[in-house]
Amino acid sequence: MSEPSRIGHQSNREKRKLAFRARHRLHSIDRDAVNLKQNQRAAPLSSFQFPIIPNKHCGAWYLSSRNDVEAAAHFKSTDGHVGTYNFSLKRLNLPLVQLLSQRGGCVLVDSSTRKTLPDSFSRTIPIWCCVLNRIVRRYRKDMSTREELNDDWDDGLHTPASLVSPEEHARILALIGERVEMLWRSRAIVDPRGLVETLTKPLRAVWVVNNELSECSSHQFEKYFTLVCCNPSVQSLDSKNHVEWVGDDVAGYYYSPGAADDESAWARNLTPELFWSNRDALLDTRLTDDQVDCTIDWIVQHNRHFPDDTAKQSSDKIGNMNLFVGSRKAGRPPECFTKFDCILNVTENEYAGMRDVINRRSDEHKRHYLQLPVLEGKRDKTELERWMPIALIFIAKHIREGRKVLVHCAQGKDRSIGIVLAFVCIFCRLEYPLQIKIKNECLDGIEQMIHNHEEDNDVDSNGMYLLSGLRGATVRRLLREDGREVFLEAIHRHLSLPTEPLATKERLRIAHHLVSQDREQAEPTRSTFQKLNRFFMSSTLYRTRDPSAT
Repeated sequence: MSEPSRIGHQSNREKRKLAFRARHRLHSIDRDAVNLKQNQRAAPLSSFQFPIIPNKHCGAWYLSSRNDVEAAAHFKSTDGHVGTYNFSLKRLNLPLVQLLSQRGGCVLVDSSTRKTLPDSFSRTIPIWCCVLNRIVRRYRKDMSTREELNDDWDDGLHTPASLVSPEEHARILALIGERVEMLWRSRAIVDPRGLVETLTKPLRAVWVVNNELSECSSHQFEKYFTLVCCNPSVQSLDSKNHVEWVGDDVAGYYYSPGAADDESAWARNLTPELFWSNRDALLDTRLTDDQVDCTIDWIVQHNRHFPDDTAKQSSDKIGNMNLFVGSRKAGRPPECFTKFDCILNVTENEYAGMRDVINRRSDEHKRHYLQLPVLEGKRDKTELERWMPIALIFIAKHIREGRKVLVHCAQGKDRSIGIVLAFVCIFCRLEYPLQIKIKNECLDGIEQMIHNHEEDNDVDSNGMYLLSGLRGATVRRLLREDGREVFLEAIHRHLSLPTEPLATKERLRIAHHLVSQDREQAEPTRSTFQKLNRFFMSSTLYRTRDPSAT
């Protein structure tokens, strides 16, 4: 349908700007969600009853009802960008492998604003399938299993021929061996035998574009565990405009493919769940663009006390240790002290009455508490690194003394996980289940080396150090500008470790994967990983010294 005359004279740039408004985006998403249902009902997918899984984060917008299958998928387009072609140790997506094995296949939903398929579908997932198929073959050979792979076990690379040229396909294929070797060395697969037993057929991706299933034959669904990569958006639009007017003059909207992409720029904190539970109100054709924005703001404000993860467990035990990680809810007094002895609060907010609850402790059951005033996300610049040594000493001390320690931040997935990853890299074997590799007396000796006896009589003005159970002198020493160097040097000297970084990017990735086995919500931001990298790898302790220096 042609555009209404009132906006027909606008430039393409102005039209795209209008299409970026939330009203147009939500109508576009709704149209694509209908498209997705039609794809699911069409042959050959209709005969297999594959579950539909969203690819974070864009894909979740196209599912109009909560999925009844508990599985997570996170394939990033950046891993598949030209010249990168990465296999992510951080995003192994092993729960998806389990689901594929149980159901024979699944439909994965994602979209792209300007491409027929997002790079996550056309490149990242084919690499993922190929690497896992090859690692299973290698595991079987290493285990010398009697059950041999089928002669026709397919561990080749399969990419959509319409989007990936033969030359690019060859460049990706040339890197597969290196990606397999990286996965093998990393030990990120914590249960190789379990993976071998799960993948009885190779993984294979196929693609749905404009309601058509490509790169697929009917027998393929029997031969493989099939990952159907579905883009529900219509991609037949003008390549310059990327928008199309739909509807009449009054109630119409600009349709754009991949409308759910980059939600932070248009959604005004609306979530997919809130959209679908308020669909009729938000898609009311009588509302203008501004009125839809106001409706979204009201919905978000009204639901701010009802977060999506209220039903999820607020804390999880990490490995075979008395170490727990959780959300702020897990650290609420006095209930928190029925489960834990020590609380490490990694937020700028503190529950009212927390200190009073701790001060009422008995000698038989001592409670300890320490707050690290670290801002969330990118708002924090260096405080997480500054407080990291104190956090690690706090955890090590109380675990050594047999206490249960909770580390929590707002959601239990970013700052708290960053501290736990640092602890795991220093004090634990990188094997599942995680457990401490250092003897108790060694843990105690680390704090003793840092402690400055001359400051013992200093008054702790706010009671923070007394509540934590740490020596005030230790905390003050580690908060100095060179606190990190003092801490790392004490670790190396007391544990007789070589002078090399206690954690590398690869060790942090492995530690993250191991922690994720126990805490599914463990999703540190890129900013947190950057802080961990700086903390461990930029110390002057590791700088190469001039051998001629005396």
